[in-house]
Amino acid sequence: MSFDLNRRQLLRYTGAFGGLVLLGGGAGAVKAQQQASSISPMIRLDGDGTILIYNPSPEMGQGTDTAVPMLLAEELDADFSAVRVADMPLMLKPGEDGNVTWAAVPQFAGGSTSIKRNWTLMRNLGALTRELLVRAAANRWQADPAALRTEMSYVINPATGDRLPYGALASEAAAIVLPEGFEPSLKPRGEWRLIGRPQRHVANRDIVTGKAVFGIDASYPGLKTAVIARCPYLDGDVKAVDDRAARAVPGVRDVVVMPRPALDKNYTYLAAGVAVVADTFWAARKGADALEIEWDKGPYQEESTASFDTHCKALLDGGAGQVVRDDGDVDTANETARVIRRRYRQPYVSHAQLEVQNCTAHVRADSATVIGPFQSPSGASRMAASLTGLDRLSIDVQVTRLGGGFGRRLTSDHAAEAVFVSKACGLPVKVIWTREDDLSHDFYRPAGHHEITAGFDADGGLVSWHQRVASASKYYRRDTVAADKMWTPEIYPDDFPAGLVDNLRCEYFAATSGMPRGSWRAPAHTANAFVVQSFLDEVAAELGEDPLALRLRLLGEGQEFKYEQHGGPVFDTGRLKGVLQMAASMADWGKTMPDGHAQGIAGHFTFGGYCAQVAEVERRPDGSFKVHRVFAAVDVGTVVNPTGVIKQAEGGIVDGMSAAFGQEILVDGGQVTTQNFDTYPMLRMADAPARIDVGIVDSDKEPSGMGEMSIPVIAPAVMNALARAGGPRIRHLPVKGA
Repeated sequence: MSFDLNRRQLLRYTGAFGGLVLLGGGAGAVKAQQQASSISPMIRLDGDGTILIYNPSPEMGQGTDTAVPMLLAEELDADFSAVRVADMPLMLKPGEDGNVTWAAVPQFAGGSTSIKRNWTLMRNLGALTRELLVRAAANRWQADPAALRTEMSYVINPATGDRLPYGALASEAAAIVLPEGFEPSLKPRGEWRLIGRPQRHVANRDIVTGKAVFGIDASYPGLKTAVIARCPYLDGDVKAVDDRAARAVPGVRDVVVMPRPALDKNYTYLAAGVAVVADTFWAARKGADALEIEWDKGPYQEESTASFDTHCKALLDGGAGQVVRDDGDVDTANETARVIRRRYRQPYVSHAQLEVQNCTAHVRADSATVIGPFQSPSGASRMAASLTGLDRLSIDVQVTRLGGGFGRRLTSDHAAEAVFVSKACGLPVKVIWTREDDLSHDFYRPAGHHEITAGFDADGGLVSWHQRVASASKYYRRDTVAADKMWTPEIYPDDFPAGLVDNLRCEYFAATSGMPRGSWRAPAHTANAFVVQSFLDEVAAELGEDPLALRLRLLGEGQEFKYEQHGGPVFDTGRLKGVLQMAASMADWGKTMPDGHAQGIAGHFTFGGYCAQVAEVERRPDGSFKVHRVFAAVDVGTVVNPTGVIKQAEGGIVDGMSAAFGQEILVDGGQVTTQNFDTYPMLRMADAPARIDVGIVDSDKEPSGMGEMSIPVIAPAVMNALARAGGPRIRHLPVKGA
């Protein structure tokens, strides 16, 4: 579905808001000032002063349930302490082209787009609502609307001192039709009361007291639980199954065989398997354990981590790949240059979100209900329609809070499983994964090998840059993506140093693997930032130059370059320099450090935002190391909620360290062998930095998100510090496998 809504289109769609207004409660049942009015599906005004705002960006810990409502509440002039936030169920409507489209606003969370996408849209919605309330008050008072003002959920008449709460005006506001062509005016920056001021996340209390409802908490009348024994082999299948013992387990209601999805099409559910449906999770789990299944081992039964690494190395050793950018003449430039070449390696990693995959579905003859943790509820809707043949408008998709997402729940395989099983058995079913299921059946971050070759002149000037990537594309099994476009999520040709060097070549080698791949928090940036920022430190060592000075010199004067990948349309070298200088200043870069201690620096542009970090690392006599402190500077344009930015910076740093230090999904004999946190370790508290300092650039630029900006930078910052402290140069992640 596509979506592009400006102020005029929003006004036209809403019919001056008449199309978005529904009155709650019976008219006449209570006094007008006690009624609740829904400016649906976004706002409900209650007579007690409460304002309920529906959040269109699924909440998974990134803080959209606070920042997005802040945008609307700012222009509404709402008392934010009286604002309550709820998850917005998927709202679709028939489109003019015969397809379905959004009924009101886009509903999606991914790619750090929630703030950027809602920045103008939600403020316009708040301003339009405020205008209707002001006009309703003016009608009641027989006053000029221009003479009235609003403050803290009240319309105020300065001439008389009269005040009316929004809840008392909602019904009258709903009946007002604004003039054709009316456009609301948005507040100037100097009048903001909410945007830019720290706010606690609205769900904090519910989370810590256990009231927050995650997908795994969802309830539904007559609900059964399903546990699926999935094929352990990559793209394997069910050859035969004996389910007699499973059906004999008390509480088991049905057993459903799930055949292997088509190998030449997009995934529905991820793996073939056998589902056991029971009254309780324990009965379903016992039933699944009792199944006797003969597996077809599929086409990748020989794949292993070692064989994949050998494959990637051979691709880079073997000659030319697909050239996706070729500026100037790299080969000629290198003939007279000082050439520096390095190779790096990135492993497969899992999302490992705290809440395991789950979904509730009830498929009926003419409709369906799907409830769960979705980053893309419309994707769940499409998946349910494809598996059932139902019209999408007859499928009710309800979004719960997500216990982590990180890109894993952009795909809707968990919805597909629940829908398939419910349709097969005719019962409402909640599919619940185990931790072993979650780690061994994921859409993993792609693994690959990277090589950078750069040429420098006698003065240390960069004259050539050649980046080569051999990886298993994230777009594997996407039948809508052409073979010659598989490189697009793996290497970003407009990244640094594009525009800063005359001779630039980016080259891609498509590696073969049966591992499912997908988006993992900042996708390719986590690989590319580690490679590029590690390489720059190695160059600085070769040239005898300070790592920060080298970066600032190569970036030169601040310039804007075209950036066609996600996060564009421009890459601003001045903003990247700014965060490097801020982080360095925060850390007192270059200060004298104790023996065995050093600082490392890195900076990167990710999805429209800029982040630089300085890590302070101690190398211990036994060869181990400890990250004591991290200084992070971020520039994400206009900041809506500084508290959220700081939390995301801290979380990304910890998550990035966790991945870099020990996380790798291992494969042997076509099976994932990394089954739980004993072999896929999360960062321990003792290994986390004692302190993380976050600096935020004061900017009036358009906002970008913050969910993924800090994670790509921490690994190279730490590894650069380790090397400067006398430790080894880490080129292969994770560190434990180096």
